[in-house]
Amino acid sequence: QQHNSTAHVLDAGAVLQHSRTGNPEPISHLLGAGAVLPLRGALTAVTSEGYGEATCATAHRLIRLLARLTGVVPCMRGWEGAWDLGPDSSFADVGSGYGKVVIHAKLLTGVRCSHGIECVPSRVEISNLALQGLYGELDRRALDDDLLSGVSFVCSDATAAAALPFTHVYAFDRVFSEHTLAALARVLQRSPFHVFISSKGPRLWWRHGLSKVQPVAKMRFVTTGRERCTVFIYVNAQFVPGI
Repeated sequence: QQHNSTAHVLDAGAVLQHSRTGNPEPISHLLGAGAVLPLRGALTAVTSEGYGEATCATAHRLIRLLARLTGVVPCMRGWEGAWDLGPDSSFADVGSGYGKVVIHAKLLTGVRCSHGIECVPSRVEISNLALQGLYGELDRRALDDDLLSGVSFVCSDATAAAALPFTHVYAFDRVFSEHTLAALARVLQRSPFHVFISSKGPRLWWRHGLSKVQPVAKMRFVTTGRERCTVFIYVNAQFVPGI
C-alpha cells in the first residue's frame, strides 16, 4: 500500500499557525485509522504486539499539558528545573509509530530535540518520509527558524538501551507485553528523565522495578481506534525539590 506520508502525518501549516498565534486551530488527521494486529509469534521485548496511537486532538492536549505542567499540577507549583516541556527540553517517544507525537512535541513547544524510537522498520520509514514532506511544505521563514531541527526517528529496541537521556519520555505502552514492560522499566530506572508518560499505573511500574516514579497527574486518552484509556504523568522522585 502506498502512503502519502505528508498528508497522513499532519498539516504543517495548521500546526505552524497554532505555534505562532496560540489559537486552538484544529490539526488534520494523522496516519492511523485504527489498531492493527501483528502476525502471530513469540512475544519478546522487540515484538510489536499491536498498533494504535493517539488521535491528533489527544496528542495536542498531551503536549500542551506537558508544556505547563508546573502551573497545572498544584504540588508542582514553584518547582524549578526541566519539568515543563519547552525549548530546553529533550523529548523521546518509545514506540513512536508514524511519528505523530514526536512532531507535535517539536512544533508546539520548540523542544531542543524530539526523538522517536520504533522497532518496526516500515513505521520508521513512513515517519522519515513524513518529516521530509513537512520540510517541503514549510515556507522559507519557517526553514530559516529551523522549525523542525532536532526531530529524528530511529529503528531500534528501546529496551536494549543503556539509558534514555531525555528530560521527557513518553511511551504509548498500552499494547506492550509484560516482557517488554519489564525490560523497559530497567532502562527507565537507569535514565535521568524528569517526566515520564505512560498508560500503565504506578503499581505495575513499581512491581517491575521502576521505583523512582511518582504519579502527579492523569488525563483521558483517545486512540485512533476510538478506544479510551487513562494516561498517567509521572515525575522522577530523584529530582523532586526537597527530597
